[in-house]
Amino acid sequence: MVRTTKQQVRAKKAYECFLPEKNVGDEYRQFAKRFPALVHSCGLAQAVAFAQAKEKNDYLNDLAKVMGITNSQILGKLSRTIDLVEYQQKTREAIECATWIKRYAEATEEISTTPKESPEK
Repeated sequence: MVRTTKQQVRAKKAYECFLPEKNVGDEYRQFAKRFPALVHSCGLAQAVAFAQAKEKNDYLNDLAKVMGITNSQILGKLSRTIDLVEYQQKTREAIECATWIKRYAEATEEISTTPKESPEK
């Protein structure tokens, strides 16, 4: 019997967000790198509302999937309607899941292979 931790499950689901067929762009990666800090500083409900206002639906759907929630609309509704204790738990879970997405966003970034040219004197 193979046992997996919550972190391993989250890591696997987050990895699936960056499979080649998804064709994730730089804008997605940049938002993914900022989102955990946004949740930490503003709270889950405000961070989700901000992402929805900026039409970051691909990211929110991926975050919801990693959290085990059906889609971003349900994530948004949950973040606005659950009681305080559950809200705190979902906020912690969202930070942990968003951190996994952030790690893969950083790991899969295009690395420039051409050195910067120095200005001629």
